[in-house]
Amino acid sequence: MRLLLIALVAALALLYVTLGLRFGYVTLTPTWLVGAQGQNRYVLEVYEDGQRVGYRGRCAVQSGRAVLRLLAPDGRQIVGRTCQRVGDRNEWTLHLVGGGQPGRYQLVVDFDAYTGLLDLAETRQ
Repeated sequence: MRLLLIALVAALALLYVTLGLRFGYVTLTPTWLVGAQGQNRYVLEVYEDGQRVGYRGRCAVQSGRAVLRLLAPDGRQIVGRTCQRVGDRNEWTLHLVGGGQPGRYQLVVDFDAYTGLLDLAETRQ
């Protein structure tokens, strides 16, 4: 049992050093991130002309930076937002919505030693 506990602690330490710790699922629940690194992608399918899709929510930054970009089906960036601490301000409202053409839209989130809360909800109009 002691060996199992040591292995679990070692695995968490390795995860923290390489990717950071994440508690939640970004597009479903408010997610706490500690030292998050790397990139996450979330896909939204649009089947009708004129439909708009995206994410709304907020981020509360303790340290680091998260860059959120919504990409159109052709790969161009529709809208983007950076979550990082600026002076005394550490909480931001996010509104990443675009659309118009059918296809696969992607939300790309790039983390750079991000510690804080990321709370996003899918929206369709």
